[in-house]
Amino acid sequence: MADIEHSVAIPQNIVKVYQAVTDYDSGETIKEWQPTLKTVGVTAGKPIRTGSMIALKKHFIMSEIFVNADVVDMQRNKYFKLKGFHGRFPFEREIEFAPNGRETLVKDRIWIKTGWLFFWWRPMVISSLRSQTAAEWKKLVDVL
Repeated sequence: MADIEHSVAIPQNIVKVYQAVTDYDSGETIKEWQPTLKTVGVTAGKPIRTGSMIALKKHFIMSEIFVNADVVDMQRNKYFKLKGFHGRFPFEREIEFAPNGRETLVKDRIWIKTGWLFFWWRPMVISSLRSQTAAEWKKLVDVL
């Protein structure tokens, strides 16, 4: 079971939602719905595809962190999976897209590992990341 799960219904077609979520190439749309994002870029593998490397600078828990991730699997308009480091913690993230009439259903799952040395940070990291991603999904619904 994932540490963090979100299910969101977005009243837009699946192509538009998928493009907004995976807009790491230009970074314009993704910055609109992720206000904590400072910089975004694809460091290898443009246009974005399986094997691409993504580098982000985000505001998280009163500091700026780097998020470095690889696109592990990607099926256009269906599935997007990242694996990398969120600050100092390894993570995996799967986002699934499904059409549902005039809306798109999005299922987002995140697994984060804090390790034995930082086990006391785990509840705070998961709680903060859960609330941050929930706010981002809500903002995406408003933006689209």
